[in-house]
Amino acid sequence: MLRSWPGIEVVMTHTTYEWTRGAVARGDVDVALVGLDGSGVLPQQLVALREAWPALALVVISDATDAGLIAAIIRAGVRGWVRPSASIGHLVQTLRGARNGETWLPPDVTTALLERLLDAEKTRVASRRAISKLSEREIEILDCLARGMTREEIGRQYRLSPHTVRTHINHVLRKLEVHSTLAAVSLANKSRASL
Repeated sequence: MLRSWPGIEVVMTHTTYEWTRGAVARGDVDVALVGLDGSGVLPQQLVALREAWPALALVVISDATDAGLIAAIIRAGVRGWVRPSASIGHLVQTLRGARNGETWLPPDVTTALLERLLDAEKTRVASRRAISKLSEREIEILDCLARGMTREEIGRQYRLSPHTVRTHINHVLRKLEVHSTLAAVSLANKSRASL
């Protein structure tokens, strides 16, 4: 159907991901229209398409409603989202809008994305509030734990005895009201996390 619309040249259809990536890397494609539902296409593959040609406009066709998937797809660089039930006219508008740098999302996708952003922000604020209770040294210790350092490595880095490192970690856990270093690290990561 798209072949009949003025100003649209369809250069490929129903191809493998590898073939598509090659065409994108050669600059043969301005806009990629990707069917998500049942295609097995992953957000990482969409990221790879954008890396192959950063100017590529990505549009997906999907009935997905999962906020996590929607966020991952948008992070991958998708700027157009069309429901399979959309008219061909709406699809063409979305393709042209995405090609021009615009974002075209259905209202329910926009709502899911905004709710995800707001939830992430609430989590980030709560995590930052908890971490603000820590001393400068305790924040350094927590950062070391987040980087995967052992207690011995932390002790060597700051010239602290094993007992002092253990005491700092215990203070971190108590102040953050968690029961494990893994939970403390998770809280630290949430304070830095984005969508």
